[in-house]
Amino acid sequence: MKENNLHIGKLVQDFVKQKNINSAQLAREIGKTRQNIYDLYKRDDVEVKLLLAISKALKHNFFEDIYPAATKETSVDEVFDVLKKLVEERI
Repeated sequence: MKENNLHIGKLVQDFVKQKNINSAQLAREIGKTRQNIYDLYKRDDVEVKLLLAISKALKHNFFEDIYPAATKETSVDEVFDVLKKLVEERI
């Protein structure tokens, strides 16, 4: 379910800018091109698998930003483990 006015690409872009992270380095860390990252910033939704990779690379739980209540008492590693299982089941 998508929150109203939630733009995940912008959320990631704002975090990258705030932390002075190079988009090209992020691209390399997740196996994408710099253009892929710029395109991502324009997207209002992102696949779980990609957002998981971005979260790990940036060491930030974007899933908590998207839905804080679901992860309030759960560690980032626990969220990653659950999401990884979900992604693996779909592949």
